[in-house]
Amino acid sequence: MKNRALARPFAVIGVWFILALILVWSLAPVVVMVFTSFKPRDEIFQVPTRLLPDVWTWDNFVTVFTASNMPGALLNSIVVGLLVAAATLIFCFSAGYALARFKFRGARPMALFILLGQVVPLTVVLLPLYQIVSSMQLLDTTIGLAFAHLAITVPLVTWMVRNQIAAIPVDLEEAAQIDGGSRFDAVTYITLPICAPGLVAAGMFAFLQSWHEFLFASVMTSSTAARTAPVALTEFANEFSVDWGATMAASVVLTVPLVIAFIALQRYFVGGLTGGAVKG
Repeated sequence: MKNRALARPFAVIGVWFILALILVWSLAPVVVMVFTSFKPRDEIFQVPTRLLPDVWTWDNFVTVFTASNMPGALLNSIVVGLLVAAATLIFCFSAGYALARFKFRGARPMALFILLGQVVPLTVVLLPLYQIVSSMQLLDTTIGLAFAHLAITVPLVTWMVRNQIAAIPVDLEEAAQIDGGSRFDAVTYITLPICAPGLVAAGMFAFLQSWHEFLFASVMTSSTAARTAPVALTEFANEFSVDWGATMAASVVLTVPLVIAFIALQRYFVGGLTGGAVKG
């Protein structure tokens, strides 16, 4: 008993040490990115290496917003992300509700089959999606790119929404229908408000997946009219050199909105991901 009491502080210290290592490992690249974005070009590769810049400068950010296509690309990323989030919620709520509420043969295998789409490498579906988008005359458009991004978001979000709805007692909807409401009323006034945190998390997940997606965006867009921010990052590199200061500044610009959105919606995101997790 005494040995267990003595071992407990060491176990706590060990856990905190491991957590500290994980924190440093995760945040170190972000910290380097932020400080590098404020360094003049001649300080980025100076020897000995320093984390903090000797001279703080905004020149890299000025380059990003005045001498590149990044502002238009950011706007395209926002448009595509919002389209993907909205379409994902509409499609996945409908599919998730059907899988959770309607009893039909093959419902559970179908749900598992949909989830398999999440583990298929994007390179496998790239060519079929390219042909579909091309046949719809939507290549090099934000709508076509948003359509392609749905292949990434729909499988997992359908599963998330299905579990959220399955965790809500069906008795609540039946009570509303007994009181004279239709199924649509029950879904609108009972199911939707209850699973709203889960839908917020699902929408945020879809937006994030679209925001940082590079493969589809680089293949299906060829002009600045539809090019998104991850692809626009490549503008700062050419065959012989890379403008690391501008690249890091553009990366900061790409990251800050996500951090702000995540902090603002954190409680919805955590609650939405864990809600319904124990419901099969």
